[in-house]
Amino acid sequence: MDINLQPLTQRNGREGASYTANEQDVGNGVMLLSAHAAEDDMNEGTQRNHREISAACRIQRVLEKNVKPWMVIVAILVLIIAVIIISLVVCSAIQEDVDDNFDPSLFEIPLQFNGSFQLPNMVFTEELFIFTSNKSKVLTAELQKKLADLYEASPALGRYFSKAEIYSLRNGSIIADYQLTFLIPEEQHDQLRNFTLSREMVYNVFRQFLYDQESEDSAPTYIDPLSLNMFGRLW
Repeated sequence: MDINLQPLTQRNGREGASYTANEQDVGNGVMLLSAHAAEDDMNEGTQRNHREISAACRIQRVLEKNVKPWMVIVAILVLIIAVIIISLVVCSAIQEDVDDNFDPSLFEIPLQFNGSFQLPNMVFTEELFIFTSNKSKVLTAELQKKLADLYEASPALGRYFSKAEIYSLRNGSIIADYQLTFLIPEEQHDQLRNFTLSREMVYNVFRQFLYDQESEDSAPTYIDPLSLNMFGRLW
C-alpha cells in the first residue's frame, strides 16, 4: 500500500521556517532589549554626572559667596605654624641627648676644689674682713651666685655642680678665697675624677668664663683672669 508523505514534508518545512523566523524574532528582541539597557545605563550615567557637576557647582558658588580671601590667608598661616610646631617637636624628640637622662639622687660623692681670685675694681676695708658684716655678706653672696651660674651653665659640668662658697675675703685690692663642690655617682667616680672633673677641666671652665666677661671689666665684681688660682682637689 502506497502512502503519500509529501504534504507532511511540506508542512514540516513550513513549521521549520516558522521556528526559524521565531528564533530570529527572539534574537532581535534580545538585541533590542540590550540596546535599550545600554541606552538606559548611559542616560543614568549622564544624569549622575550632571547631578555631580551640579552639586560641585553649588558647593563652589557657596564657597565663593561665603569664603573671603582673608579666611584663606589665615588658614594658610595657621597651617604653616602648625607644620613648624610639629617639626620642632619632632626634631627635639629626635635630638634628645641620652646623657640628659640621669638620676641626681645617685650623685652622692663630693668632689671639692679650692682657690682664689682678685677683684681689682674694689678696695678692701676692715668691714669686709669681718665675715658677718652686711657688706661682707652682700659681696660674698654676689660672688657665690656668679660662680654658681657659670658652672650650672656648663654643658659638661653643670649636672655635677653642687655649690660655690666664698669663705674668706683678704686684702690686696680684694682677694676672695673660694671652694667649689661637685657631686658625682660612685660607679663613675674614677672616670669623672680623672677626666670630666679633673682640676684642668674645672679650672679651664672658670678661666674661659673670666675671659668672656671683658665687657664687664669696670664692674665692681670684675674678676681678673690672671689672678685665678685653683689649688687642687679634695675628696
